[in-house]
Amino acid sequence: MNELIEEAGSDDRKVLVFSFFRENIFKISDMLGTKCYGPITGSVSPDQRQKIIDDFEKAPAGSVLVSQIQAGGTGLNIQSASVVIICEPQVKPSIENQAISRAYRMGQTRNVLVYKLLCEDSVDERMLKLLQEKQEQFDAFADESVAARESIELDSASFTEIINQEIERINAKNEQA
Repeated sequence: MNELIEEAGSDDRKVLVFSFFRENIFKISDMLGTKCYGPITGSVSPDQRQKIIDDFEKAPAGSVLVSQIQAGGTGLNIQSASVVIICEPQVKPSIENQAISRAYRMGQTRNVLVYKLLCEDSVDERMLKLLQEKQEQFDAFADESVAARESIELDSASFTEIINQEIERINAKNEQA
């Protein structure tokens, strides 16, 4: 993480660091010292959260905003950062995607670099394997879903019915005139 942050600073970039675990957030904040803005956790009020983000927006390159992924991963615009570091795989990939999207906002002028920190021979590898298997199962279900095909047919049938009803309504109105 330190190497990525140093490289980001020398490339004139700012960094977002996300972790699910509060303890990690506080340790990272302590480790980074004055480079760190935040941390943003679930207990930070919306006003304080916005102040942290405003201060981070004005900060020099090499600055780091540290946040719990669920507290800072939704509803925030942080386009001044162009490097995102995620400290561990998330049980819900959508949470990770939302966190990454904080930097992919209108006004972002640089490519956003995303890094996921993983440990070999750890729970991280098992989590990634499980998530990959679940994604494959979902993709197979969604691709082969009879319900998905039928919903398209229902949509077409509903659309045809609406058009026919509108034609009848217009014809009845024209007959009255």
